[in-house]
Amino acid sequence: MLNRPPRRRGVVVVVSDFLAPPEQWARSLRKLRVRHDVLAIEVVDPRELELPDVGVLPVVDPESGELHEVQTADPRLRQRYADAAAAQRAAIAAALRGAGAAHLRLRTDRDWLLDMVRFVAAQRHARTRGTTR
Repeated sequence: MLNRPPRRRGVVVVVSDFLAPPEQWARSLRKLRVRHDVLAIEVVDPRELELPDVGVLPVVDPESGELHEVQTADPRLRQRYADAAAAQRAAIAAALRGAGAAHLRLRTDRDWLLDMVRFVAAQRHARTRGTTR
């Protein structure tokens, strides 16, 4: 529906964790960007960024259904997990930039309203280049 010719240019807000591979959603955002301003709001749960040291953690592979036991006490494993999560977030940010979307990252452990106000203020400042009305 958003790709139909609009009467006027608008703002499209996409709220997601963007955890699907960027190849699955970046093209759609680029197409939206042709006709609208796009704001991508990425919702991040900090518990997904680091693996806690909780000992043996049973994990089910969603594709195969296999149960694996992961030893989270291994600091190298936790570091690899954190590095992979950071790389994933960087890839998401790069894909959103490539699509021409404004990007706002909201964390579930922070005041999302305050983060949104800061984002809007920064966007306004960038648009006016610091000039006053």
